[in-house]
Amino acid sequence: MTNSDLADRSVVLVTLDSCRYDVAASAHTPNLAKLGPLLRAESPGTYTLPTHAALFNGYLPRPASGPFPLGGRGVDAIWRSAAARPSKRSSAIPFGGPTLMAHYAERGYRVLGAGGVTFFDASEPANSLPGLFPEFLYFGRPARSAATAETRITDREEQLPLAHTRKLAELCLEAERFFLFVNCPSTHIPYTTPWSPLTDRSRELLRRLYLLHDGRAIGSGEDALEDRDVQALLQMQRHALEWADSRLGDLFSRLGARRPLVVVCADHGEEFGEGGRFGHGHPHPMVSTVPLWCGLLGEG
Repeated sequence: MTNSDLADRSVVLVTLDSCRYDVAASAHTPNLAKLGPLLRAESPGTYTLPTHAALFNGYLPRPASGPFPLGGRGVDAIWRSAAARPSKRSSAIPFGGPTLMAHYAERGYRVLGAGGVTFFDASEPANSLPGLFPEFLYFGRPARSAATAETRITDREEQLPLAHTRKLAELCLEAERFFLFVNCPSTHIPYTTPWSPLTDRSRELLRRLYLLHDGRAIGSGEDALEDRDVQALLQMQRHALEWADSRLGDLFSRLGARRPLVVVCADHGEEFGEGGRFGHGHPHPMVSTVPLWCGLLGEG
């Protein structure tokens, strides 16, 4: 397959917010597996904002194993910005312009984004990411809502963009070609989905985890998380990923006839005390090591 064939494809780019690589490796994700092998990759950022700024300029998490298969050949990167420094690395799609979205919009694609974490709430003037899209749908809680236990530790479904795959697909299929971005917060704390609902135990574990994220607990005493507690929380993220995989299966089936290029990755991972801290936004292998899948729908 030539570069021009790839460059003319519609695109689906999905970020699984906060999803750890080890969680992805242990999860049952048959729809993601259709894209190709799970790749262990290194993220360009440690939290949502800088990572997505890099992603939107074509800097995806880089596979640790080197070149990966795409369209019948090995590539080092899918997109390469004209502003990038000279390199002998093989890239599939060169582009100009300030962002991927600007590049595809200039070529007549319908460019659409959807998000669920508060960095994508366009009603917050400080949020720059949604403004990079001609059209953006936000499904999460308002960025300026009070961050209380009641608002943060809650069951979610309608707040998750992948609960709206029919609507997203219909909007894409109105156009001849499309670029669809979806930020998927199901794998972000509190990890709640229809497949990982709250229980009394998980609510208490999440309360303690938020204290550790916020730096209001030091990992000892009554708010400490034991190994079995951490495993229970990781299981919630695993179930949240498996729910996302099921919803991506629905999205893929609706868009498959267009044979788009699909890229799914985490923007960053999450530390659960391995280096003495919890959460993300700091350098640690569990934060920077993320899952990556890429492939062409309808190619077998």
